[in-house]
Amino acid sequence: MVIYRVVVHQEGFFLSGDAHRTSIQLVGSKGASDCVPLAERSVKYEVSCPASLGALLLVRLEAPPTTTSVWFCSKVTVTTPEGRVLLFPCYRFVRCSTALSKITPWSCYDDSLPESMKAEDVTSLPAEVRFSVVKATDMILTVSELDRRVKAKGPTSAKHLWELLQDCWKIISGLVERLWKDDWFFGQQFLNGANPTLIRRCSELPSNMAVTEEMVRSSLEGGASLQQEMERGNIFLVDYRRLDGLTPNMVNKKQNYITAPLVLLHLNSKHFLLPIAIQLKQAPGEDNPVFVPQDLEFDWLTAKTFVRAADFAEHELHAHFLRTHMMSELFAMATLRNFPMAHPLYKLLIPHFRFTLEIDTLARNLLISDGGTLSTYTAVGGPGMLEFLRRASAALTYHDLCLPDDITRRGLESIPNYYYRDDGLQLWNIIHRYVEGVASYYYHDDSDVIRDSELQSWINEIIVFGHLIDEKKGFPKSFTSVSELTYFVTMVIFTASAQHAAVNNAQLDYFGWMPNAPVGLQLPPPSTKGLCSESSLLASFPDVNATVHGLATVYLLSKRPTDYVPLGSSAEQHFTENFPVEMAARFRSDLKRLSYEIQVRNIGLMLPYVYLQPHNVEDSVAR
Repeated sequence: MVIYRVVVHQEGFFLSGDAHRTSIQLVGSKGASDCVPLAERSVKYEVSCPASLGALLLVRLEAPPTTTSVWFCSKVTVTTPEGRVLLFPCYRFVRCSTALSKITPWSCYDDSLPESMKAEDVTSLPAEVRFSVVKATDMILTVSELDRRVKAKGPTSAKHLWELLQDCWKIISGLVERLWKDDWFFGQQFLNGANPTLIRRCSELPSNMAVTEEMVRSSLEGGASLQQEMERGNIFLVDYRRLDGLTPNMVNKKQNYITAPLVLLHLNSKHFLLPIAIQLKQAPGEDNPVFVPQDLEFDWLTAKTFVRAADFAEHELHAHFLRTHMMSELFAMATLRNFPMAHPLYKLLIPHFRFTLEIDTLARNLLISDGGTLSTYTAVGGPGMLEFLRRASAALTYHDLCLPDDITRRGLESIPNYYYRDDGLQLWNIIHRYVEGVASYYYHDDSDVIRDSELQSWINEIIVFGHLIDEKKGFPKSFTSVSELTYFVTMVIFTASAQHAAVNNAQLDYFGWMPNAPVGLQLPPPSTKGLCSESSLLASFPDVNATVHGLATVYLLSKRPTDYVPLGSSAEQHFTENFPVEMAARFRSDLKRLSYEIQVRNIGLMLPYVYLQPHNVEDSVAR
């Protein structure tokens, strides 16, 4: 007779109700033990067997079909008769239900968009993907705190216009409030602001941008021509063409306006990126002037404000919601449906999907649905929102999601002071090194990858349910090598952690002062020069009510939760073999080193870039 000593680690409470009817069984290479019922007030058990079970392969926790209670098991540790202590990670609820894939069906929000998890509301989500008690409580407290702060500002139901610029409602005060009018600050936001993903090097003027040499000559240095500066790589373009022709929203019964600007910028000898021309609509014409810095103050400021409003729309729906939230949910769903818990890729990926399915369900129900905040209070809400998401989804490629490819494709390898690129590429390389080490441990050669049917089913579901099958999008349809798998998994983890941090965490800083990121504009873009004024700019801003709702949303999305988990710091220990555990430790060490390097660099910056400092990068899309 031999005895195995078992400890069942529960999440903060003992078994209750009829959950104690769960039984535990040890399965080894030489047989299985009897099923031992769990006691209502115990976590330690002895499992007796006539002889050794051999190499212990798994621990089976099973509840009878009549069990109604569920309980959360974090892990089970087993001390064998030989004295070895073995860890069996679980980190899920134990119930009488079937496999998790049976309760995570896909839902088609729109035929053109990546599919999501089928759930009417958060209460219909599986317990495994719901917020923890701490997370749910934190959300409630954050909403209460926000409500208090909003009421302290005075009445927010007012739908009147702002009377003075300094009166514009803000959720925070800071540099943005003081700098938003400055050209250099306007330009640097395309590199290190909330949306650093649109700017690209311009080697040839777009055919629909009516810019001439004469218009920009005084903005260039040393008598250089626009053509010469393009050849030198000093001209950059931001194009909001996805917004062109959208039906703008009615907000508080007032017509809003959407423009699709083209912005030309010049990198000067002091490494300042300055706007030199703005065309507010895509089609050139007499009613669509090209604005330049030499124009009257409020002509130029109004043109920049229309750009900032377009950037808010592009950021929230494309850079933020589609590219991080929707794509991470797609990856999470495919992972839960296709990988058993023992699969190494499940163990590698699951920490990066913590709370993603619930936060996305909340986003669909409270932000983009009919009556949601973004649908109701932003210019791109209402009839234009779905059309914009369709356009953005149709244009999304694999290379857009892979930072090294994206930087190269946009021609931004050498532009100075692009800290999103610098910090992001270092994070990408650290993640890639970690993924490569783990993947090479389990997949000894390319044939192992090809033969892994669960892996191939995983990528197939991502392609099919993500509507990514078009060859032009560049996504792999299957995996044929370890290197191909490593690159893709790196992209998945980077999207769910670093990329989301870059576009989410900067919102409060840059969007917290409304004039720098209006949720909508209530006057049409100027069709001629010389007519703009401070009063016309104020009249174009969203009213008090729309402003408050927009900034409240930014605050909720940006505020760090109390149960925040930095990248690589998950308390869940899914790997048990020495080598992947060592790789995880090296991963954490690399992240710590990078945090220190960024901290030192930021000391000398007027505007420190902190959003990709690893301790500021959340492990998953959880807010």
